[in-house]
Amino acid sequence: MPNQPRLDVSEAPPPLELTEPHAPRARHALVQRLCEIVSWPETRLPSYERQLAADILVGLLRTSNVELRRRCAQGLVRVNDAPKALLRYLARDEISVAQQLLESGAGFDDSDLIATVRAGVAWHWLAIAKRRNLSETVTDALLQTGDATAIEAVLRNTTSRLSTQGIDLVVAKSRQATTLPAPLVSRPELKPTQALVLFWWSPYEARLQILRRFAVDRQVLIQELGEVFKLAAAEGWSDADTRKTLQVIERRQRNRAAAAQSPYKSLEGALAAAEHGLDRGLVHEIAHLSGVKPTTAAQVFADAGGEAIGVFCKAVGLKRPLMIALWRALRRPAGDPDSTNNSLGRAIYVFDTLATAKAQTVLRYWNWSFTADAAGIEHTPFNEDVLELSLARRNAALLFTRNG
Repeated sequence: MPNQPRLDVSEAPPPLELTEPHAPRARHALVQRLCEIVSWPETRLPSYERQLAADILVGLLRTSNVELRRRCAQGLVRVNDAPKALLRYLARDEISVAQQLLESGAGFDDSDLIATVRAGVAWHWLAIAKRRNLSETVTDALLQTGDATAIEAVLRNTTSRLSTQGIDLVVAKSRQATTLPAPLVSRPELKPTQALVLFWWSPYEARLQILRRFAVDRQVLIQELGEVFKLAAAEGWSDADTRKTLQVIERRQRNRAAAAQSPYKSLEGALAAAEHGLDRGLVHEIAHLSGVKPTTAAQVFADAGGEAIGVFCKAVGLKRPLMIALWRALRRPAGDPDSTNNSLGRAIYVFDTLATAKAQTVLRYWNWSFTADAAGIEHTPFNEDVLELSLARRNAALLFTRNG
């Protein structure tokens, strides 16, 4: 080989040694600029170019810092046609990045929000729950997470809409989540049957709201169904379903036939005997004289707060002293009947302020919906299968499932 000139080692460049941290300024500028571009208004950027920029961004953002991702998310908040892949990627980022986008992002449709609920965690659920004008499908997805904080946020969001099944889920959840009854009773979607199940584990203030809203008289129904009562009586009340339905509506609460056969002759006579102690047989007798099933009476008498006893006593036409006598016979805690700082006083307040006809409506509703088909379902779980049951059977399932 021909002689090659020898390299002088002394003239070689020194080894590459970084004396300052490497800052990928071009990459940073690229991501920053693309974030700006994808957030431009629709009139400034064709949709296909926005989509191309977004596809590039998704790959770059995976290794970008939090601040860049947050700025990108904030830029997309007002973009109606925000690219879906980028939108969903940022929506599932850590909450400091995703929060403003989830709460106010204009580019989301229901499918985007539902996908984010399913892929997200509690912080994402809470942010979505605060969005305006949530549809029933989105609120259903949020309620199905079972997260009490997110559920409460949905209930307090006055612009959200809830489905009947969604309300059912919240009623069931509220049995353990004590923060839910108060916002739930204010929802316009709440139906009487749901509210009067919710009553049993609601605090005092929520119970009052339920009674004020759903305890109504039956004057129109009584008047309009007058001829039907006559027809049923002429048939000897032979049709069981007709009889049960008309019993919910009829004007009279007490059972006169039971009084004629009772050894106590009247409800007052049975309550006088109760002063010496209540046993199962006497509870059954009081129930029959009052025109309700023993299951209903037992539920009322065992009510933890005692307000249900006030409803019962007003519905059956008892005087105040007899209500207090029944309270004592049930071995309920003593208290000042003229103050609502104790359970007796709260029960008396319900008794004093609730009209007899309205109290009867509540008691009839309980008796109808909680005892119909109740036999044999004490161990039925309140789940999606039960949602398919009849209204009465579903309520009974929820009421008698002690473990919620």
